[in-house]
Amino acid sequence: MPRKMPRAVALEMILTGDPISAERAERVGLVNVVVENGSVLKAAKDFAKRILVNAPLAVQEAKICVDEMDKMDEKEAFQRSNVGMMNLFQTPDFKEGPRAFIEKRAPRWTGKRAKM
Repeated sequence: MPRKMPRAVALEMILTGDPISAERAERVGLVNVVVENGSVLKAAKDFAKRILVNAPLAVQEAKICVDEMDKMDEKEAFQRSNVGMMNLFQTPDFKEGPRAFIEKRAPRWTGKRAKM
């Protein structure tokens, strides 16, 4: 928890065992959003739809980078980010995004890596 939220709040929760409200959890960055009772499934589906419009390989690479960067200093994280970008530069989807934008249409992602 100390890596995901302010240290003082994490210590408070860990040392006291006291629960916190959903609103406070959102305020300190433990959760992204608080939704009304009964609407969590709709909110989760809406969130997934926002992710799904993006290039699948870019989403995958971003998630991998974020997971790995937790263990890196700033220089290493920047280098890892560059490796991720280089991986994406070689995919058909890298060209598809700008092409779709210029043609004013939704992108048609392939999710395929470049053949070596």
